[in-house]
Amino acid sequence: MSRLDDLATRKALLVARTDLERIDLAVAVRDLADAFEPHPEAGRLGRMHPMVARAIRLAIPLFGASRLGLLARALSVGLVAFRIIGGLRSR
Repeated sequence: MSRLDDLATRKALLVARTDLERIDLAVAVRDLADAFEPHPEAGRLGRMHPMVARAIRLAIPLFGASRLGLLARALSVGLVAFRIIGGLRSR
């Protein structure tokens, strides 16, 4: 019986740890989304940014944080290249 009690205790501990990690992940996602929320006085720009926050809230659980980080890095490099090329064309 001692072996079964140990297994039950271990299972309960693993379930509790999983629940805690899930809560930590939810808090981290909320913090990340809040970082992208605009100031209420931002006007038209303020109405556009909550869509970015919603997209991030949706994308992190779907793709994973590491893949989303790689995608964000690639998109930012592409945007910089686009702006540089656009700046050179206007000259």
